[in-house]
Amino acid sequence: MFTIGSTYTRNDIYEILSLPEDERGGDWLNGYHRHGEDYYIFCNVGVPGRTGHDYDNHWEGEKLIWYGKTKSHFGQQTIKNLISGSYRVFVFYRSEDRASFSFAGVGHPIPHSAIERPARIDWAFGSEEIEETPIYTDEYVPGAKYTEGQRTEVLVNRYERDRHARDECIRHHGTACAVCAIDFGEKYGELGKGFIHVHHMVPLSEIGEEYVVDPIKDLIPVCPNCHAMLHRRNPPLTIDDLRKLA
Repeated sequence: MFTIGSTYTRNDIYEILSLPEDERGGDWLNGYHRHGEDYYIFCNVGVPGRTGHDYDNHWEGEKLIWYGKTKSHFGQQTIKNLISGSYRVFVFYRSEDRASFSFAGVGHPIPHSAIERPARIDWAFGSEEIEETPIYTDEYVPGAKYTEGQRTEVLVNRYERDRHARDECIRHHGTACAVCAIDFGEKYGELGKGFIHVHHMVPLSEIGEEYVVDPIKDLIPVCPNCHAMLHRRNPPLTIDDLRKLA
């Protein structure tokens, strides 16, 4: 129904859902809305909304940190529904107030605290254990750079990825593997649409605390098999090197 990484206006969503005119607008203009057995979340990330509310919505790696309305809490039925797992929750986000929304995917809720107001829910999209989870783009400004790095101590050092940087890689280069050219959408249809790994040309583990990445020059889409083969050598093979072996 929706393609991860594609952008949509609310009117686009109305058309896709074939909503009659008298069901458009209204509660759809709020931050979250129930439609049948599904919920739709529309959120700004890093910028205030049109109502002037400025919630601390932001990305932590592949996880969206999201806040409900000002007085929301986990005792409210809507918030209970959102975290129940009984409803699909379609999550749309944008980083510019009047831009279209990017579709992040169907979110898996991680409630933050039962006493927090507004209610905070962390939305995961796929496994948090797989750092190459496919991600896509918000609008990208040509010439813009994105800071990556933000080292975090876990059991071993890992690097949090800037979602917008990796998103723009997919938006520019597409979802076909740069080595073997497989496109999972073409091969598996709707199931595989949009799936791809993103390879950093220079391994983040070899870079300092932060660096500035150009999503088009520094990142490249590759399939899981080719991604694994790139890292069979240390330092990793280049894309051209692996193409010669394929």
